[in-house]
Amino acid sequence: MKKETALYILTYICFFIFLSGTSFGQMQISTKDSLYSAILKESRPINVILPKNFDSKSQDKYELLFCLDGISDFSKTELDILQGEGFVPKNMIVIGIQNTENNGINMRDRDFTPTATSPISGGADKFLFFIKNELVPYVINKYNGTANGNTLYGGSLGGLFVMYTFLNEPELFTSYIAIDPSLWWDNFYLNKIALKKFNSIASLNNTLFIAGRKGNPYRDMGIAEMDSVLQTNAPSGLNWACTAYDNETHYSTNFKGFWDGLKFSYGGFYASTGGYITSRKIAIKPKKGIVLKGTPFNLICYNLAADRYIYYTTDGTIPTSSSKKLAGDETPITVSANSKIIVKSLGVRKEYDRLDSAYFEISTVFPSIPKPKEIYPGGLNYKYYECDWEKLSDIKKLKPTRTGLADEKFDINKFSKQNNFVCNMEGYIEINKSGHYIFEMGNGNDYSKVYIGDRIVLGKNFVSGDGENFLVPLEKGFYPIRIEYYYKKGGKDLQPIYLKPAWINDFPIPAKMLYHH
Repeated sequence: MKKETALYILTYICFFIFLSGTSFGQMQISTKDSLYSAILKESRPINVILPKNFDSKSQDKYELLFCLDGISDFSKTELDILQGEGFVPKNMIVIGIQNTENNGINMRDRDFTPTATSPISGGADKFLFFIKNELVPYVINKYNGTANGNTLYGGSLGGLFVMYTFLNEPELFTSYIAIDPSLWWDNFYLNKIALKKFNSIASLNNTLFIAGRKGNPYRDMGIAEMDSVLQTNAPSGLNWACTAYDNETHYSTNFKGFWDGLKFSYGGFYASTGGYITSRKIAIKPKKGIVLKGTPFNLICYNLAADRYIYYTTDGTIPTSSSKKLAGDETPITVSANSKIIVKSLGVRKEYDRLDSAYFEISTVFPSIPKPKEIYPGGLNYKYYECDWEKLSDIKKLKPTRTGLADEKFDINKFSKQNNFVCNMEGYIEINKSGHYIFEMGNGNDYSKVYIGDRIVLGKNFVSGDGENFLVPLEKGFYPIRIEYYYKKGGKDLQPIYLKPAWINDFPIPAKMLYHH
């Protein structure tokens, strides 16, 4: 067994095992199709992968990924993961352009090569004409494909054809992915053409990803020379990358190249925060709060590669590429007046750019109090009421059904879910270090409220599905705290209240920080 084949089998098995334990499965092989090409004078088979919820009668448009040499098993698996993790859209159709044979001879040499160096080579011009004028319109019409935002992928001679298409019809696709392309063809013909083409093009609106192998293969395949041409002559607006993989074969580069190429082609597409799928959005916190004038606080961003794609302003204006970039997971920000901070992703595909904002008010530190007498660590006192709280104006007028201590063993979700209920917890929280603190609560707490002293910090700006967070400046000492949990029959489980100091990760407020009478 060849080393490359063994590597392929091992990699695919690993992917399959991984997928079997996940809930991805976003794609399914839908159909084998074909169309007759009057240009090539032959029937051209294609295989098609459709999104799981594809509806031919829908008005939705689907982005198209065209794969030369058909659709490999590894590409189906990798695409499934990329979509499941939110790196690329789910509304994507994959078109595998299968090769044909004539008298037992594979016609890929005819279709993928730009010049005739043998009796059957040099048909790239006709094949490109077929793709542009027959295949792409056919797929767009039959499968609700979009005319923009599409991608062409190929490796080896297929990569050569990807580069040929990019140089001659750059507007046909938005993204081009060429893996270990055979740019050596006909004495590096395309590299010479590229120099002339780039000198005549003012700007492009494309992404181009080229991957090869480190060392001699990078030079011998012609990628090093193309890299140099791009470095000195790439048109403005072209978002490109040339990558050299270490310790890979001509075939195995496709595994990494397909994965990296698609991620590059959709750089700044934010459909995922930490792997958990949400709507396409930027995920920042805190979204609101009170800050000290001239004192830095951290704006936290959960999007991957935020320092590459996300920009921000502190004066309420829409960020541009000349604005400041986020520093990564946490960006220290200082403001001297009430400020609206706007963040915007500026990815490689402008249609997926997203905005978010946060608002901060300048004020003084929340003053602490000395430790009250006769209080004890280990939790808060609680009062539990079973009632239709949506119709009540003052819950305190009711007699509680139950009272007790919400300590470290307390579980609010053990109360009956058959009725609406309220659970009021009161006591004190101890702060051991002065600084900015984020209070936060997640899904399930749609109606809950949190007070520090007599000031509400959570419960005014809850967004179902996102939760709520609020930044406050606290000093060392004790603070009265009240947590009002409201449960609505049929709702989700109530969640603990989290605290995020500036210097460590967030955590559920532990009973040891809470005091009761």
